[in-house]
Amino acid sequence: MPLTRQDALRLLRFCLGPDDSGSVELADDGAALVTISPAEPSIGVRTFEAPTFEAALRQAADSRLLKAACVEKQIRFLELGAAKAPAEAAGSVAPSRRQRPDLFPKLLAATASLLHEVQNERGMSSIFAASSGRIFKRELGRQRERVDTRRERFKAVWREIADTVSGSLARRLDHADQHIAELVAARPAIDGGHRDAGAVVASYTQANAELLGVGDGALVSYASGDNRHSALACVVLLYAKEKTGIERARIGAAIATHSVSDEDRRALAALTAARTSYLHVFSATAPRPAEQLMERALASTTYADLTRMEELLLSGRETELGIDARAWYNVISHEMDHMGEIGTAALGLVGGEL
Repeated sequence: MPLTRQDALRLLRFCLGPDDSGSVELADDGAALVTISPAEPSIGVRTFEAPTFEAALRQAADSRLLKAACVEKQIRFLELGAAKAPAEAAGSVAPSRRQRPDLFPKLLAATASLLHEVQNERGMSSIFAASSGRIFKRELGRQRERVDTRRERFKAVWREIADTVSGSLARRLDHADQHIAELVAARPAIDGGHRDAGAVVASYTQANAELLGVGDGALVSYASGDNRHSALACVVLLYAKEKTGIERARIGAAIATHSVSDEDRRALAALTAARTSYLHVFSATAPRPAEQLMERALASTTYADLTRMEELLLSGRETELGIDARAWYNVISHEMDHMGEIGTAALGLVGGEL
């Protein structure tokens, strides 16, 4: 199915350069028009005309005004969503979805809550391991209890909606819980100093990838066409938050050992770039009230403090940070909590659209 004008506009906004602008229109004869105004004046404004928006966007990519990989990835994502929606509609999920408009918010809220607590446990556990058990020794037990509570809630929601869950989503749910169970089983090894910080971060990140997959599955299975973009914004924000959580855990462990490596810096650069990309998609797809909340968050002094610290780390000036691993954890946690609050607000708006 060809991209709609709205889909094409969102795709364009996502794939544009940070200072570029653009628009999409349908000509009187039905041709798709994509116009791009680069930030560099010497390039000039370009308009690409084609039978479909996909073709026009690909022309822009061929002219190097958009990243070809970005365009192709987003087109595939949108085509996948369009293809899966009718297939789901033909099965047992569609009637349940019409009868139960709360399914997407309910499952995503339970997933996001569990993801948040696992992210916190990962951050504490990595710093605990890196500091040979000195930092977060007392707090870690309480945090694990919070994870266990959220896990039970997650499983309760799973049981509640079991009759509406497709086979692919059921597998995602099962894989996610299996990975959480493995994390629980590995806690004594962390306490005994038998897992290094790198292994801790890797295992928790894999579990979180499975939880994010549940969010993807909920989007495909339960988000209707009318609210799909707003639902996508909620899922995308979880990915942005996860990138920030990996940053908190990895760099926190490095600060605990006073050994931020070049590899850590490269990872930090990739994580911050990914976070920015996901937040860009969120702003392009979220309901306007949620977008405004994000705009205020990104303009806040606390976010400015975070980006300043990241710049110091990237430039090899971590000695100027003036904070220890615990303080680093707290600073990043503040921003992650803020993202979580915005995500909750956005999810509430999605529920209002259903």
